Amino acid sequence: MEFQKKIEEIKSGKLSPIYIVQGKEDYLQNWARQVFLESVVAPEDQELNVGRFNMEEISVQTAIEDAESVPFFGDRRLVMIDKPYFLTGEKEKAKIDHQLERLQFYLENPLDSSVVVFFAPYEKLDSRKKIVKQLKKVAVLLDASSLEEKDVRAMVQHKVQEQGVSMETSVLQLFLEKLHYSLTDAMREIDKLILSAMDTKVIDSDLVATLVPKSLEQNIFELGEAVLRKDSKVAIEIYRDLLLQKEDPIKMNAILLGQFRLLLQVSYLQKEGYHEPEMQKVLGIHPYRVKLALGQSRKFSIALLEAAYRLLVETEYALKTGLGMKELQLETFILKFCQKSA
Repeated sequence: MEFQKKIEEIKSGKLSPIYIVQGKEDYLQNWARQVFLESVVAPEDQELNVGRFNMEEISVQTAIEDAESVPFFGDRRLVMIDKPYFLTGEKEKAKIDHQLERLQFYLENPLDSSVVVFFAPYEKLDSRKKIVKQLKKVAVLLDASSLEEKDVRAMVQHKVQEQGVSMETSVLQLFLEKLHYSLTDAMREIDKLILSAMDTKVIDSDLVATLVPKSLEQNIFELGEAVLRKDSKVAIEIYRDLLLQKEDPIKMNAILLGQFRLLLQVSYLQKEGYHEPEMQKVLGIHPYRVKLALGQSRKFSIALLEAAYRLLVETEYALKTGLGMKELQLETFILKFCQKSA
């Protein structure tokens, strides 16, 4: 994996003056941050030689001034620049005067004694901007985007083996499917499983079922599946269980609406001749979500999906405008849609 190769280069001391860690996968972002801290500046020098600057709170020129400073009693300075939203097409989040010409000048003339890292938790940057073009020319990119299934599987498998614990392929697949192949969630939950398997040295399906809870998104996925199958009994059971767990009907409706929207999007794209990798690029979402939506959408007609989506939009309006008890709105949608579609 390219990300891992660059991490190993940093660990070995092969450093560049400018880096950008771009992507929304929290685990990779945090991993990179930890490696930079451990590899660039010795622990005893970090108080004086590590600068952290959030661009939603501090100007970029303040960070650059820090990068231009001589290291105190050490070989290097590490300057970590968080949330550089001015590299994207997003609107300004704060009234901060970012003097991008100062950044531009530094990118053209970086100091060898400083390592400047931009932590950009964004899907993409605005390549039309002059500052982005310059950054892409000089920076080493660590791509922290969502990984493909095989890479997530390999990383989890490596961690399990490293701890001397066994996990059958079928159990690993069950585990990852339960978490929708989210690397961040998988690496968090696998620690729990490894700890629980310290005596037996085996992670089995029972352990996964007991210790890895279903996410709200997974429950809503199953709710949506039941609705589209016209199985009102199962759908109502799932919905009422979620209510008992204190889940908000407005939030549940929003997730379900997003799920049905995605099913329609992949259905339309498939009709236009798009394949799975192309859909992922167009939609800009996790590859596993596209795979899951594609598999689900093939079971149902576009007309059925459109009918469900329209009725759900009406439900959202009723929820947001306070028409009736909000707990009953989504239940009414389930019953109405299942009867209408029967």
